[in-house]
Amino acid sequence: DQSPLDETCECYTCRHFSRAYLRHLAQSGEILGAHLNTVHNLFYYQTLMQELRDAIKTATLEDYCRRFYASRTQIDDAVS
Repeated sequence: DQSPLDETCECYTCRHFSRAYLRHLAQSGEILGAHLNTVHNLFYYQTLMQELRDAIKTATLEDYCRRFYASRTQIDDAVS
């Protein structure tokens, strides 16, 4: 699978490495795999927390949460 880990993610890992390469690194026990996955995970959570802070500041947290969970449901349905 030559696609990125997450098509919508702008992190270094998703912009430069394929799922196939990340899987290869994990299967072969290469520390680079863990490093690149950590880069992705930290980027994801930093982005999520910034979005939550922005929603709190603008008093749109309820709407943000609704959109967040709706988008996760769509992802789960597509994977199933």
